[in-house]
Amino acid sequence: MKKYLILLIAVLCVAQTAIGFTIKGGVSYTVNEARQIAFDGVPKKIDMSKYKEYFVDKNFEKNINALKNGKNSFWNRFFMYFSDDTYAVRYKLHSEIGYYYNKDGVLFEIDFIEDRDYPKRAIKYDKKGSFKSVILIISSDEQYIFDTNKKLRSHWIGKNCYNEKGELILTRE
Repeated sequence: MKKYLILLIAVLCVAQTAIGFTIKGGVSYTVNEARQIAFDGVPKKIDMSKYKEYFVDKNFEKNINALKNGKNSFWNRFFMYFSDDTYAVRYKLHSEIGYYYNKDGVLFEIDFIEDRDYPKRAIKYDKKGSFKSVILIISSDEQYIFDTNKKLRSHWIGKNCYNEKGELILTRE
C-alpha cells in the first residue's frame, strides 16, 4: 500500500510539472506569404495635414545629441539612429506612429503600426501622404519591407538589414 501511495504522489508531481510548461514557438513566413499578408487592404494615400507639426523635428538638437551619446529615449519618446544618418522618433503617447527624419531633422516618411500582437504591419507614407512601403513585422528581431510594387526591398534580422540578394545594406542601433 505504501508503494502505491508513493507512486501516486510521484505521478501527480510529474503531471503538475508537465502542466506548468509553456510551449513557445515562432512563426516563419516565405517572402510570398509575407507579401500577401503585408498588402492586404493597405490605403494608398493618407491626409498629411494632421501631422504638419512633425514636418520638422522640434527636438532635433536634443535627439541628435542623445543619439551621439548612445541614448535612445527620453521620458516622452523613443528614437533610433540608422547608419545612413537618418533617424526615427516615436512618441510614447502615440507609439503606433513613427516619424522618420533626415540628417537635418526634416520629415521624409511617416509610418503607422497596426495591431499590438505579432505579426503586425507598419505602413509607410512619404511627406505628401503617398504610400511608400509596407513592413510586415514578424517579431522584434525580424521584419520584411516591400515597396509599392510589392517587391521585397529589405529584410531586417536583428540589427542588420539585407537586400533581396542577402547582402548587408544597413544597420541600426
